[in-house]
Amino acid sequence: MSTPRTTMQSERVQKIAFTNDQMDRRAVWTNAQRHEHAFRKVLHRMGFEQSFPMELAGGNGFTNMAVSVLDCQQASGSGPRLLIPVDPQSHPDERLIEASLARSIGLMLADAEMYGQICVDTYGDLLSLFSNRPEASLQCLDFMAGPHDGLLFHAEFLRLNHDFSTTRSRRIASDIQELIEAIDFDLREHDRNVAVLTINELGSYRRKITGLAAHVLELAGISPDDLPLLFDDDGDHPFTSVDGSLPFSAGRFYWSRGTLECSLEMRKGRCWIDGRRAILSHPSNLPATTLSSCVGRRLKTLLQIEGLEFEAIIRGVHAKRDCIVLEIEMSMIEFPDQIDER
Repeated sequence: MSTPRTTMQSERVQKIAFTNDQMDRRAVWTNAQRHEHAFRKVLHRMGFEQSFPMELAGGNGFTNMAVSVLDCQQASGSGPRLLIPVDPQSHPDERLIEASLARSIGLMLADAEMYGQICVDTYGDLLSLFSNRPEASLQCLDFMAGPHDGLLFHAEFLRLNHDFSTTRSRRIASDIQELIEAIDFDLREHDRNVAVLTINELGSYRRKITGLAAHVLELAGISPDDLPLLFDDDGDHPFTSVDGSLPFSAGRFYWSRGTLECSLEMRKGRCWIDGRRAILSHPSNLPATTLSSCVGRRLKTLLQIEGLEFEAIIRGVHAKRDCIVLEIEMSMIEFPDQIDER
């Protein structure tokens, strides 16, 4: 497992520890190669090594063994493959691999003509979803070994992430309509990301960071020079405080439509900041007139957190049974990188 990232390239003392419990990429790749070796060994023992070529395939957060079983071709230039999912954190079991290969290859060959035609027809239906969508493209349509008898649809496609990087995504479904609806959902999110793209003078996508996130990183002792490496993917980056002087005990950084934001859990409680909302435990001494008049005012006129200074305007107030939710608008600054290496 990867160790918490408590040191960076800069000489600053970092006051937070990232707690993402994922294996580092090199470890994932090394373990995946062990699985690939085991699959090739089993295919050779079964006498299928020459008949069914195999390769290691995957994307962000998933790894598959891709076996070429059918000869039909898609518009992408390759035939539908048989995908067998692999957990890179597990140890390969050759008995399970052989059973999975025998069952899945047998299913595909028994109805080869049907699976081939379904793949050709479905690929054409999916292509229409990607027309006139910049930064998005259908990469391939395959079949995946399912938990029961039968095969699942497995589609891979490129789309724009919240951090404005292009990522390889996938959707798995048991029928065509379910697959189309799932991909359409992802592409609508892709469209919203494309809609807020800003291009800088160098032709690169311009990302931003909220004033709160920038201030938290400064308090944590993280240099701006380290940010492009630290936040180089679209996932959440949870952290805990390792310095008692910080006003927050934990939080997370995350990307939202090209902007790096953060959520915080305050050390003294009674207040939480969730992205662009501040949540207060319902103070009994706060007059209703104060709440009704604070919209449009600076957040610090209503809420002051010792040791946490950032500019925000209150845009809405919602009084719940046991808390008050403040919708806030924060200042933005440009994220310190150029992401034209796409």
